Amino acid sequence: MRVRTCLVGVVAFGVLLAAPGAGTGSTTLPRLHAPWDLRVISYFPADAGWTKMWTDWQPDRVDADLARAASLDANTVRAIVQPDTFGFPHVSSKYAAHLAQFVSLAAAHGLHVQLTLFDWWYRWQDVTGSKVWAAQLLAPYRNDPRIAFVELRNEILPVPVTFAWARRMIPFVKSVLGDTPVTLSVSGQDAAARLESLVKGLRSVRPDFWDIHAYPSGGEVMYHLITRAQSVAGATPLWVGETGYPTTTATTGYGGVPLTPSAQEAAQAHFFATVSWAAEATGLPPVGVWVLDDMVPNAVPNAVVTDLNPELHFGLFRLDGSAKPAADLVKTVFSQGAPVSFNEGFEQAVTSEVGTAVPAQWSMTGDASFADDTTVAAEGSASARVALRSTDATASYSIVPPNGGVEDRTGIAVGALARRAAPGGSVFLVLEWLNASHQVLGRVGSVPLQSAAGEWGQLHVSARAPHRAAYARVELVVRGTTTPVWFDRVSFSRYY
Repeated sequence: MRVRTCLVGVVAFGVLLAAPGAGTGSTTLPRLHAPWDLRVISYFPADAGWTKMWTDWQPDRVDADLARAASLDANTVRAIVQPDTFGFPHVSSKYAAHLAQFVSLAAAHGLHVQLTLFDWWYRWQDVTGSKVWAAQLLAPYRNDPRIAFVELRNEILPVPVTFAWARRMIPFVKSVLGDTPVTLSVSGQDAAARLESLVKGLRSVRPDFWDIHAYPSGGEVMYHLITRAQSVAGATPLWVGETGYPTTTATTGYGGVPLTPSAQEAAQAHFFATVSWAAEATGLPPVGVWVLDDMVPNAVPNAVVTDLNPELHFGLFRLDGSAKPAADLVKTVFSQGAPVSFNEGFEQAVTSEVGTAVPAQWSMTGDASFADDTTVAAEGSASARVALRSTDATASYSIVPPNGGVEDRTGIAVGALARRAAPGGSVFLVLEWLNASHQVLGRVGSVPLQSAAGEWGQLHVSARAPHRAAYARVELVVRGTTTPVWFDRVSFSRYY
């Protein structure tokens, strides 16, 4: 009873912390139906990540950044709060005012706020202090439609001590917020397995929806991951609340894609097309985007990092404020739905490590020279050229289209046009099936190219996915000739 009495006083004190305009009467934003209505972009200023966003508070900078988030047709921006910065267990009036201003700035741009709590915090046994802090922070936003939802904890580790804490905190935070939804997220290489542990550990307690965070290499296994997570989530809705792709030149999620800025930025757009299709195809809302802007090294408050650190390069916008290709892709997803197109006609080119133009999004493997050729095309203005360096070599262009995720017996049909400069060699199309561990389960090859040298011919293959396949990959293969071969107009379709 004493805890209950104390918390009533805490809620009252929390109201006193609210800045002017923090109440529900200061906005005309409609209530979102989370997670279904969510169009979310995570946010930090480019020079002030995590705790620095609040300790180096720059409202004018935040205001300008939120305008760019709104320009992408997002309806929610994510703000992450650290208890030890805001004051624990009693919230500092200074930081409460910063948060209130952030919420007001977001609303002025038509943006709701996803509020992520208890970041960088691990005192799980302190349930009383957790309740005091949450009540003080959240009381000003009870039934406030500007708050889209509250994420109780970012990427909670599902172990017994966190289960006990979350079982008590979920219903408590719901009672403080009123009709605002509450979730918590899990992450890791196998987010579905961690979600299963969390579901079991919480027993009968449930958030309003589950939130998984996933960074699956090039996005190819997202469809498989979501379907597994949905089977775990049961009747509780599911959302992929955080995912992204770094455009650093130090690493790549796609083997065979050049480690150059233009190639990795094109890969980022392809990644978002892939994970967005996976969400849409499984009936989920659009994925939550990590993050609005690239960051400078000193934006990271708890570590010394270099500019090559991938953490700094997840932004949809570069440091100079210009948009990467993924920004337009995300806007399309938020406003129209997930596109399934890729660089099928090789009209989009990027720069290779040696400075030549090569097809965007496509991986290139083998002892050969590759090029995006604007002098030869079956249609449009370009084709993909490959020339082996020896007749003993084999080389290929490969890609997993955005809608390449499969289940058992999913049918895939692939076609492509091909042309060779001279007779000889073998030119063909391969459809590969891979599992969730990226292991090849099987291959189906087309009949080799039959057309005469200098003429375009059709390659085609279709097959059904074998058991345990997670996605399909297209390979355009050349073997046994050193004269150039061109590919154009690739098609990819599903059938059931």
